[in-house]
Amino acid sequence: MKRLVFLLLISIIFSLSACSENKEDIVEKTLETKETIESYTTDYGISIDVETEFRNESSSVQGNATIAEKPAALHQIFTSTTTNDESTVEGYMVGEDSYIKEGDSDWIHQNIDPEAIQFEPSYKDILDIIEKTQKNTEFKEQDGTYQLSFEGYNQEIYDVLASPFSVELTGFQVDKDIEQKLIILINKDDYTVQTLQYDIVADNADTGNITMDIHMDYNNFNEVEEITIPEEAKNYSS
Repeated sequence: MKRLVFLLLISIIFSLSACSENKEDIVEKTLETKETIESYTTDYGISIDVETEFRNESSSVQGNATIAEKPAALHQIFTSTTTNDESTVEGYMVGEDSYIKEGDSDWIHQNIDPEAIQFEPSYKDILDIIEKTQKNTEFKEQDGTYQLSFEGYNQEIYDVLASPFSVELTGFQVDKDIEQKLIILINKDDYTVQTLQYDIVADNADTGNITMDIHMDYNNFNEVEEITIPEEAKNYSS
């Protein structure tokens, strides 16, 4: 009997040790992935709905990008949609060359500074968001991921996410009119960021209502093949 009790105690202690990782540990390991990530892909979407006394408008951007950090290179396709229009843009940025094509038009070539090649918000930008907002987020494990989340209003979170996502709400009292919902999912296996979801609702009786929905998924870490400019772009560019 004593041996059985002893083994049970050992089992309980082991289980507690296995579950001892807290938010600070997870965030630290996630931030450390900055040093190991050299390439990745992302699928993203941003939608904005505006309702005022004078206008109702909706717009969105849906796209995907393949990014290499060393050496820097980028391939991106996105579709912009408004109430009355829709357009698709594809672009390559490799070395000193940029090729961009809108819809069925010809490719346009420009010379660029290789140091200017960057997708925004980059994976490192998301890590920066995690580092600066971690003290204001709740932490839990869910469906094979670690989740950092916040719901309500927080000025620091608003400021941190304003720049990378170009969020600027004028005509609102941010501390009274705005509700935020932030969810960041971290992969349990390798501590990479899997998803960022950021929703903002601004509502004021005089100004109107604005709803913003931002979603980003990150995949294929360090599995991206070399990004090259297709011959079609080189041959049909102006």
